[in-house]
Amino acid sequence: MKFRVFLGSIVLLWSAASAADMYVDRSIVIFEAGGQPRQDVKVSNTGDDVMYVQVEVLAVDHPGTEKETRTKVSDPKALKLLATPDKLIIPPGGQKLVRIVNLQASNDAERVYRINVTPIVAPLEEESSQLRIVVAYQILTIVQPDKPESNLVVSRTGQQVTFQNTGNTNVLLSEGKQCRPDDATQCEDLASRRLYAGNTWTLDLPFDAPISYSVRSFDGIKKEVFP
Repeated sequence: MKFRVFLGSIVLLWSAASAADMYVDRSIVIFEAGGQPRQDVKVSNTGDDVMYVQVEVLAVDHPGTEKETRTKVSDPKALKLLATPDKLIIPPGGQKLVRIVNLQASNDAERVYRINVTPIVAPLEEESSQLRIVVAYQILTIVQPDKPESNLVVSRTGQQVTFQNTGNTNVLLSEGKQCRPDDATQCEDLASRRLYAGNTWTLDLPFDAPISYSVRSFDGIKKEVFP
């Protein structure tokens, strides 16, 4: 399956053709504790023209909070994650690999990155009035701590639930569902959320009734019901 993660559509005055010619085969890369320090992502060009692509690594601080920042690491001495090559030339119908390398083997805390994979567009003619939407991709990259611990604390007050991740690695809540207390056949889907270490998320619910979620952490996926 191929995933498309929009960085936000970048609107440019250019030709409308081949706006969706680039695909990446992975949207999330996770370096598990004790695992291999490198992983590959395949970038494909399904169009009829040569494609030029730029790859950029952003370090994420305070992920999942209002203080979240994403900063390009320009100092090689501070580089802990590498994506190489940083520029690709992909022929029509061709594919190239981007190798992601974890340069820091030991980690007390989880590290989070966003890797931008962006087509490089040609200069525009001054009199051009055509429109092009350039679609970029972003790969979420997570480096787990050496000793990952998962601990999700859940509290309920009527039609409101609060999730708090007190562990040291991220937890993904997905496939949430809640059914009417008086009719279990009438259910509504609930929002999904990735909670990084230290994150708190409060969700308003449609009913005062139990909820269920698929909870994914470093030790697998399990279906949980929260009363």
